Amino acid sequence: MSLESRTIFVTDKNNEPQKLTYELERKRVKNINLRIRSNETLFVSASPLVAVKNIDDFILSKSDFILKSLNRFSEKRKWEIDNKKYVSGESFYLLGKQMRLIVKQAHQNLVEEDGIYITLACKHSDDYLLKKRLIEKFFCLRCYEEFNKIIERCYPLFKKYKVPYPNLKIRRMKTRWGSCIPSKKQITLNENLIHFSERCIESVVIHEFCHFRYPNHSKEFYNFMTILMPDWKERKKELDETVLN
Repeated sequence: MSLESRTIFVTDKNNEPQKLTYELERKRVKNINLRIRSNETLFVSASPLVAVKNIDDFILSKSDFILKSLNRFSEKRKWEIDNKKYVSGESFYLLGKQMRLIVKQAHQNLVEEDGIYITLACKHSDDYLLKKRLIEKFFCLRCYEEFNKIIERCYPLFKKYKVPYPNLKIRRMKTRWGSCIPSKKQITLNENLIHFSERCIESVVIHEFCHFRYPNHSKEFYNFMTILMPDWKERKKELDETVLN
């Protein structure tokens, strides 16, 4: 596969110049196809019959969408644990709050937070895999702690509708913040929600609770959700504008 790298300049919403570089593949396709990758690179495929100027014009016409998407991917990388080096000074997000990491040598492995700093004490402070494992365990435990608190807080809204108290499962999901299986009395939440504010987590929990009564996204479902959480659109927007999966 032969790829051509091209660069064009666009202006953002503040009329500041921005450089966009994209990889162009010539292939037998009907339309000009654009893909924005999670590593913040652009890939375009187009027929050999389409002039380069037309492809550049297509990118220009999509520049607002492209810049917004790239910004959202950039925001996502700020809190993704997989992209961390686990060194002092790095930022981590817990319940919507940005915290700085402090790494120090210690006789036992321990992770603590005080609302400002996350302190990672470990026997081998230069062991990347050890530090990664300790931080992942810390966030996993906080997931169960915080998510259960929010479920317990939200449940009284649904108890009168004879919705059963759910079992909580937590896992990493690429395209969903949550899911549920009413027949199993189960709610599953995306582990990455722990990085967002409680109001965002609460919105996902209530969304999944509503599915216990309405299994699809019908008009009745959204009416019910609006009754219980009138500002759900604002909360959803907060989630959507912070990360693009």
